[in-house]
Amino acid sequence: MPPKRVIILGAGPGGLAAAANLAKNKIPVTVFEKRSFIGGLCHTVVKDGFRFDLGGHRWFTKNNEVDRFVSKLMGDEFIDVDRVSRIFFDDKFFDYPIKIKNVLKNAGLIYSLRAMLGYARAQIAELINPTDDGLSMEDAYTKQFGWVLYETFFKRYSEKVWGRDCRELSADWVAQRTKGLSVFVALRQALFKSRQSVESLIEHFKYPKLGYIRISERLRDVLLENGGELQLDQTVTTVVHEEKAIRHIVVKRSDGADQPVAADQFISTIPLNVLVRIMRPAAPRAVLDAADKLQFRALITVNLMLNREQVTQDNWLYIHDPQIKFARMHEPKNWSPSMAPPGKTSLVAEYFCTPGDEIWQSSDEALCRQTVDDLVDRLHFIKREEVIGAFALREKAAYPVYTLGYEKPLNILKSYVKEFSNLKIIGRGGTFRYNNSDHSIEAGILVAKNLLGFSYDLDQVNASPEYLEEKRGPVKKLPVKIESFVDMAD
Repeated sequence: MPPKRVIILGAGPGGLAAAANLAKNKIPVTVFEKRSFIGGLCHTVVKDGFRFDLGGHRWFTKNNEVDRFVSKLMGDEFIDVDRVSRIFFDDKFFDYPIKIKNVLKNAGLIYSLRAMLGYARAQIAELINPTDDGLSMEDAYTKQFGWVLYETFFKRYSEKVWGRDCRELSADWVAQRTKGLSVFVALRQALFKSRQSVESLIEHFKYPKLGYIRISERLRDVLLENGGELQLDQTVTTVVHEEKAIRHIVVKRSDGADQPVAADQFISTIPLNVLVRIMRPAAPRAVLDAADKLQFRALITVNLMLNREQVTQDNWLYIHDPQIKFARMHEPKNWSPSMAPPGKTSLVAEYFCTPGDEIWQSSDEALCRQTVDDLVDRLHFIKREEVIGAFALREKAAYPVYTLGYEKPLNILKSYVKEFSNLKIIGRGGTFRYNNSDHSIEAGILVAKNLLGFSYDLDQVNASPEYLEEKRGPVKKLPVKIESFVDMAD
């Protein structure tokens, strides 16, 4: 029997996808969002005619059904973008994906031979004595690429992003992000036209011309047009349960008052370790202890408005230099010309940090000042007088950190949540899994279908061992077609 009312915690892409599909099927649904805006990490800020995403997001997916769903939802708002990315390493720029002449020019013949020899040695060792990826990120990277490439292109950047030694991080990250990514394949594709049916999603992507928030806004529009509700500035402070079922939540409204809200089904996208801490009666001590062991990496973006036409040709630049504290930067105008006023451009520098550390404790003004200094004095990208404005955005729980042994506390939390018959979890924070927006939207679609009588295993979303940025035919499809959900965009 369809639910009488559904409550969704969080108005990111996953929560809104679930809400829009439920509303389209005449199910009463209310979404509660603690912030004053929707989209979560996929938000876009508009300031003085400039548009800034909270970190760069592109639309791509290995799932044809989900791609069809979102493409129809967005209509002519999607534009096609050629990806141009580079790595800044030891004061040199390396093209990404690999270009042979560029590597030889910047790294030299001797280094290139050492790197390929190390890679070949690792591959031969794996053929002779196959092993698992190993316990740590370092184990997995060296097995896949060899020591020279690992120390050059993976170790320094990974430790900058995660704030930990690669030996303290799980190999699961490598399995999810680079499994199947082959140096030999990259070289072959650089030298020859491959006859294999491979679509490299790192070369082209789609993007909403007015910023990534437009996907969430279109989902919101479908929700509201079909009678659903969206409540902003509403913080869920308590989840009340009884006899293995959620009875109601308590929401702190924008005026400070507490409001209990009941429903017969609940979907949560809020960070999993936060969810279990607000359960009442309180979760068992073992569950709370497990929640303390799951950590998220924070993100601060410094957004610069510039009085010049363009800075680079890049979508992304990966900054390995340890003297520069931000790890990645992008130029929004290179994603869509509409992201900056005519004759002007902007840059976004991404700082990965942990609440309480030196970067997080720095003031917005100090981070903006340091970013400008690095771009002017270290990278020589801009002139100081070209900066006409700067501000910072912060997100505490941006990236789940896969530390060694994280699986055990994660499984404890998931097992606890599964005890409640009417509570489902989706999304990056909600499942403590490094999902892209397409995975969150897919999970939102499937959880809505489950509440309408289907039975899909949500743990299979983003469970493919293949490299996430490459797809080979045939392409993955949802377990059943979702024309009814695609048609909701009409």
